[in-house]
Amino acid sequence: MKIDLHAHLIPRDCLDMTDKNGRKFGLTLGRDASGREVLASAGRPSSTTVAEMCDPEYRIQDMDKIGLDMQVISVAPTNIFYDFDAEEGLGFARRYNDGIAEVVRDYPDRFLGMATLPMQAVDKAVLEMERSVRELGLKAVEIISNINGKNLDEPEFWPFYEKAQEMGVLIYVHPMRVAGADRMKKYWLANLVGNPLDTTIAVASIIFGGILEKFPRLKFLFSHAGGYAPFIRGRWEHGYQYIDECRSIPRPPGEYFKQIYFDTIIHFGPALAYLVDTVGADKVVLGSDYPFAMGDPDPVATVRNAPGIPAADKELILERTSAALLGLDI
Repeated sequence: MKIDLHAHLIPRDCLDMTDKNGRKFGLTLGRDASGREVLASAGRPSSTTVAEMCDPEYRIQDMDKIGLDMQVISVAPTNIFYDFDAEEGLGFARRYNDGIAEVVRDYPDRFLGMATLPMQAVDKAVLEMERSVRELGLKAVEIISNINGKNLDEPEFWPFYEKAQEMGVLIYVHPMRVAGADRMKKYWLANLVGNPLDTTIAVASIIFGGILEKFPRLKFLFSHAGGYAPFIRGRWEHGYQYIDECRSIPRPPGEYFKQIYFDTIIHFGPALAYLVDTVGADKVVLGSDYPFAMGDPDPVATVRNAPGIPAADKELILERTSAALLGLDI
């Protein structure tokens, strides 16, 4: 069973949504030059079709073409908003989660689901996590790499981590509203550079902020191969050795990489091999970022064809690591 843990879906009735003042937000419906129904952002049509994002039958056909058995679907981060007031944020999260749960119920052999949470109000986020997991049967929760500009080690988020650890819920971290965006307005750098940058800051925050020390059974999955974190691990180790401020934790930072999971979306075979060699195949899971253009259109082939990764490790990445992480019996 080949499982993709980084795949996005927005229920169709969650497009063209409006806030309490009647203003549209998030992804909306549009048409491209050929008349296809596509997603639009800020009124600009994209190359991603509504069928790709919203239609389970359509994406199942795409999954079958590449030998992918299951997707763990999460809301696109463009439609996660932490700047709404708490009640409105909770209402939108519940609507998204109900829609994702409906897809999972209709296609239980092809999809599992992740919940989105109103992290601007941790008490409400905890309640929605409990509802989504215990009542809707969703397998994980998705959060953004910063909460309204706050790093993930802020004490206000600790009750959420405590409950996630207690429930054994996987926390999937995806970048959005990235650091330094004001300097990355050209060449799509906010995505090309900013997404892995903000993910790296998030990894550093949970390590140096003591989250993994305080909650040792907590399960984090970071998108886009963990950003730059695995590749500058040595710099963090050096800082821990020589800089007092870096010794905020009792063990060297590299020790905490043993508690973190990463997806395969790096787009360069030698870099993927380095990731596997650095953190272990039992910490790497398949990811596609479907249906976005920056995703991997054939992640199964990417892993199978990656140089320098032993065959046994490839099978771990394609199947067994994901299944174990999600508590599946395959």
